[in-house]
Amino acid sequence: MLRYTLVPEDFFSPEAARELLGRVVKLEPEEVVKYKELPQYKAVLVYVDVPASASGIASVAAMVEEAGNIEKYNRVVARYTEPEENGAGSIDIVLVSGPRLLFVNSFKVPDSVTAQYYIFATLRQFQINPELTAVYFHGEVPFAMKEDLFRYFPSVETI
Repeated sequence: MLRYTLVPEDFFSPEAARELLGRVVKLEPEEVVKYKELPQYKAVLVYVDVPASASGIASVAAMVEEAGNIEKYNRVVARYTEPEENGAGSIDIVLVSGPRLLFVNSFKVPDSVTAQYYIFATLRQFQINPELTAVYFHGEVPFAMKEDLFRYFPSVETI
């Protein structure tokens, strides 16, 4: 599972990156903590640098940046990874409203229905109407999942 957090620029210093991340996830002494600045949102993505999760962190950072380039007012950028045999998949969700980054998180999910639940729960948490929100998937998404989401969202696309 990816381990990261977003920190407002004003509260971030490179020297405190480990301490900031350690407040929200368990860190082992040998783990390396890195960060990526997201100036368009005045935030910093602080994460554990684990080779196995490097593509996942890069993907989350790319999703945040892509969300800023989409012209729709309310937008969700998500990445769904189907479960491996006898394992869990994941859903990474980025929610942006206007110029504001509201939410970035990753969840383990057993199936696409649970992934959809997390998308809806995120919108509900911020009281955002799905009928006024576009969903963009970073990477492939199962056809059935995309079809289900079309019932509630005016736009469901792959980027």
